[in-house]
Amino acid sequence: MRDSLIKLIKETIIFEYHLPNLDKNIPKTIFSTDKDKCYSYSNIESFKEIIYNSILEYSFNEFEIDEKNYQKLFVQALKSKIKYNEFAKKETKIKYGFYGEVILYSILHILQNATPLIARGYFYNPLENSETKGYDSYHLIERNDAMELWFGETKFHKNYKKGIDDVIKKIDNALSNSYLDKNIIAIISNHKRNLNIQNSKIESIIKDWEENPDIIITEHLKKYNIKLVYPILILYEGKDDYDNSIKQIPKYIEDNFESKSFYLSIDYSIFFILLPLKNVKQIKEDVISWIESKKALLS
Repeated sequence: MRDSLIKLIKETIIFEYHLPNLDKNIPKTIFSTDKDKCYSYSNIESFKEIIYNSILEYSFNEFEIDEKNYQKLFVQALKSKIKYNEFAKKETKIKYGFYGEVILYSILHILQNATPLIARGYFYNPLENSETKGYDSYHLIERNDAMELWFGETKFHKNYKKGIDDVIKKIDNALSNSYLDKNIIAIISNHKRNLNIQNSKIESIIKDWEENPDIIITEHLKKYNIKLVYPILILYEGKDDYDNSIKQIPKYIEDNFESKSFYLSIDYSIFFILLPLKNVKQIKEDVISWIESKKALLS
């Protein structure tokens, strides 16, 4: 990632506190097995710059990005790596999923130190003309003798209820052996050459699968002591008071859903990342305007 973008992310997206927060009397969500993470932003213009500029790194692996061709690669990303149709109505463009996905990418990569396993842009098929299937992020952390796959989800709506309802509808599927198997097999089958896996346990699993494609991937993940981490980023229109903006999320979830356990062959962790904003619609409209005016990227 460009140093200028790393600096912008670190200066703009500010960690506030974990949930549960006993001092503020705010619990974590009933679905979270780990601490929820609450962020704010220092400057809305800088936040929009992160969305706009992160499209490039979200779309391509780092070794593919040539500083001499930022603008050309950016155009390629719009046409072949994310869902963006310049001829669509503004209302349609505002509903695209990449706005939240690039922020999730930036937070996990830079603020949570989770290395991208593969650029998410590889999963988009322009011929399908639909949102990219699968998880919204593919990152990994390998330290000591343990590895974590950070396969996450994000929702970016003005109304937080819409985002949370969408996430909870998908969570049973996302935290299942079959869904995890399908995603990893899709990566192995179609994107092996694009993976950032040198000398990792994932590389060993790929070799095992190539030798015997009948193996059950989740069982192999368990064999190698690999954990699934499922971060859920909710970007939404906040209240004037930051703490109240945060508090309404776990309360809404508790009032409208029941806690549950999920069957996975491997260990897993779930947590929410909460980031309330002002003028959600305007943020997206401004990014659209920058895209279509070909605003210069950070160097």
